[in-house]
Amino acid sequence: MDEDIDLSLKNKPRLYNRLVVLTALLGSCFIGLFSLVVIVAEDQLEVISLHKWLTSEADQYKLEYAISPETARYPNPYEFDFYTSFGGVPRWLAQYTNIGFYEHQLGPEDKHFLVEQHPSGVGLMYVVFKDNADDYLDTYEETLHWTAALIGLAMTFLAIAFGLYITKRISIHLSTLLNRISLMSPDQPLFSIESKYEELAMIEQTLLESKQRIHDYFKREQEFSRFAAHEIRTPLMVLQGSSELLQQLPLDRLANKAALRVSDASSQISLLTNTFLLLGQETIQEHHYAHVPLEHTIRNQLQIIASQHPDRVFKTQLDLELAPEVYAPPSFVTVLLNNLLKNAYSYAESFLTVNTDAKSMTIGNDITAQPDTESFGYGLVIVNRICERMGWTLQINQQRNAFYVTILFK
Repeated sequence: MDEDIDLSLKNKPRLYNRLVVLTALLGSCFIGLFSLVVIVAEDQLEVISLHKWLTSEADQYKLEYAISPETARYPNPYEFDFYTSFGGVPRWLAQYTNIGFYEHQLGPEDKHFLVEQHPSGVGLMYVVFKDNADDYLDTYEETLHWTAALIGLAMTFLAIAFGLYITKRISIHLSTLLNRISLMSPDQPLFSIESKYEELAMIEQTLLESKQRIHDYFKREQEFSRFAAHEIRTPLMVLQGSSELLQQLPLDRLANKAALRVSDASSQISLLTNTFLLLGQETIQEHHYAHVPLEHTIRNQLQIIASQHPDRVFKTQLDLELAPEVYAPPSFVTVLLNNLLKNAYSYAESFLTVNTDAKSMTIGNDITAQPDTESFGYGLVIVNRICERMGWTLQINQQRNAFYVTILFK
């Protein structure tokens, strides 16, 4: 499970890389918008400039024509071509019959011209820039392009540098928080709050308070386990010793039976105490492990449970030929089998089966009614905890008339 969590964490993208990419995208979008503004502004400035020049030439001609039609000078012939609708116009120009400023793509050349009402009141006049006369802004446009490109590059570098700086600052603070999280284990020392910003300081404060609560919880748990183990073992030794002495005395059958029950109960309490203490340990030391023969343990537990339930008579079917040796603390295997077999004995009506192969064990029994969840599941809670600790898989198959529990050994 821990390996799956580690793999899922490795597959997640890094926040630092994501912030760098987002900053670069933001800078690129900003530069794109800046370039678009420059292009649109340049286009509009060109239109305004050319329109203004054409309008000035046309107005000058109208003014002179109003004074003396015979002596009125045409617009500058070095810069413009002048046509009238009644004097003949080129074919490509004849399609423009409405007053206004126009742009026409004539082959490789971009023609700009103005269509106005002729001052005589008859027809239209056309003031058209000559071939390269409207290219006087090219030098300015080239300078504008270079200037915009340099400004854009400078702003890009500034945006990237600023983004990297902000990302680095955020990463430093996040790294500090990650370091604080690595110190959350109870065996790590307490840390101080070092963040200069309120939000991060509040997170550190919360982590510190949680660490203190975790430390106190583990301390109480360790003390309880240590004291409980000592306090339980002391009366257990007294009970076991007393029961052994009672068994040596000439007692009647009922008293002897009671002494045996006290001895069995003491052994069960001792077994459970050792099991729970091992389950509570973070790491189980190697000397607690042993190769436990599953077949022998199953038969032994069945014999003990059968002696405790003489009134329960039903068919027991065992298939233990392939039963493996389980490498685990012996108390774990005994408690696990004890709980599963006791549950089966308590609820079986006509049969109980135990099947094993090289890697698994299945215990099943029939049931006539749905079992009480709390009482039926209490033993399974302990079994599930043992399986989780040992890395075994617990599978429960509850059918209408039967109940099966399968353990897949690692």
